[in-house]
Amino acid sequence: MELPSFYSTFLRNILRHVKVRKSMTEKPPANKTTTKLPAVGTPAVGLTFLLCSFTSLASAQIYPITQLKQDIANFLAAEYQQVAHERIDINVSNLDNRLRLASCTQPVEFINQDQTGLGGNISVKAACDSGKVWSVHVPAQVTIYREIPIALRDIARGEVISENHIGTNVVNVSSIRQAFLADTQAIVGKEAKRNIGSGEPFRTALLDAPTAVKRGELVTLESLAGSIKVSSAGTAMADGRVGQKIRVRNNSSERIISGVVISQGLVQTL
Repeated sequence: MELPSFYSTFLRNILRHVKVRKSMTEKPPANKTTTKLPAVGTPAVGLTFLLCSFTSLASAQIYPITQLKQDIANFLAAEYQQVAHERIDINVSNLDNRLRLASCTQPVEFINQDQTGLGGNISVKAACDSGKVWSVHVPAQVTIYREIPIALRDIARGEVISENHIGTNVVNVSSIRQAFLADTQAIVGKEAKRNIGSGEPFRTALLDAPTAVKRGELVTLESLAGSIKVSSAGTAMADGRVGQKIRVRNNSSERIISGVVISQGLVQTL
């Protein structure tokens, strides 16, 4: 333990005084050696008392590493309680025992640097802005288990998903590295962009809006002019999903125009 310069100088002076006092009071050795404990109030006892006092004072000015880990665990537990979950496991990484952090006169500030809100390998910033200012970044592992929709069976690419395809299970969502849908109603009616295995969560990257218009199919062309709506027949020149822009041939004028797929068989002209 390194003492402040004032205490170091003070102790050196005491030690020097003890050595001088000892040399002045020592008697020539006798034939029989005896050991006598120093009386209370002698410099040696005073020195021992001062060293113990300084050690206690220095310890009181340190923020223990074990306390820091516990405070971070409590902070993370409170943070993730706001997320709907079945269970949360929190593990704060070990820190170097040589790390010395000064006690903070104000509450230490903790900042969760989890960008997704789903846990995993994260980092927590602990900062003291009063007294001796310091900050450290502490790694932690947060595992969140939630009940979410999963595929009840294998789903083939291009298959439109119905409620019969969907079940629920408690899943470690911290291990899902892509966005997923937690609402069953948001999944029903979507089309599988790729094969989805049984038990898999419904990641948004695997789903697409269903094909509402197919190439060569007769569609209704809808044009808006203020509050006036004009409808005509047309033929789709390409497949289209809801919200997609496709080309359509107007069957009356034979003109090729662009429109946005609104629903099954309905295209709104641009």
